[in-house]
Amino acid sequence: MRYWESTRMASRESSTRRRVSGKWLALAAGGLAAIAAVALWSGIFIITDVQFFGDGTIPQDSLKRIRAGLIGGNLVTVSFSDAREALLAFPEVRDAVFVRHPWHAVECRVLKREPVALLVAGDILEVDGEGVIIPRRAGKGDIDLPVITGIDPREIGKRSAARSIECAVEILGLFKKLGLSPAKQLSEIHISGEDIDLVWMGTGTLIRLGRDQYAGRVRKLESVLGILNDRERFPSVIDLRFDRQVVVR
Repeated sequence: MRYWESTRMASRESSTRRRVSGKWLALAAGGLAAIAAVALWSGIFIITDVQFFGDGTIPQDSLKRIRAGLIGGNLVTVSFSDAREALLAFPEVRDAVFVRHPWHAVECRVLKREPVALLVAGDILEVDGEGVIIPRRAGKGDIDLPVITGIDPREIGKRSAARSIECAVEILGLFKKLGLSPAKQLSEIHISGEDIDLVWMGTGTLIRLGRDQYAGRVRKLESVLGILNDRERFPSVIDLRFDRQVVVR
């Protein structure tokens, strides 16, 4: 047998083996896909248990509706978007994370907003670090936080009140960045039109911040406090509204 004929036969045999191997691989893949499809839709992955964690302030009727919308669904293919949207409709909920557990269970972790101040506006409400008002049902009642005052209860929900609350929360954030503890040092943040005044804890000192440039004025306050802390008495007023001077009286 000539060399080229031997080579052609070897090539044909190799090609045949590849076709047979490919055929068996295709059949195996198809079989696995069929098994997976049967398992997927046979009831093995049907959701029968939905548990919520961190949901203490959410009405039970609402949780029942969310749970009912998930029970009976397929654990693998279920979408949690509607359930998550329903939970985020509650102002005290910052986020909701869903986790699948084999073979029939879903766990939902409800992440709550943490209050940074109390808002006194006809009622005592809580405000988180994003300026979101948290309803009374979510409140702890006895938490020691700075108080925001001066906002008309009739303005709650309007842009003007939201802007005032955002400014108050911004000031609290500036205090924290400088290592000042709002909960220990600030008694009150008072909104008067566009102006903001602070009341210092313990001394009752009125600190006038004005209506803008809060970052620079809080830094200026930190310097002033460093000097005043060495004295026995605090002044009644610290006025920071002027660019190149601090008025103390």
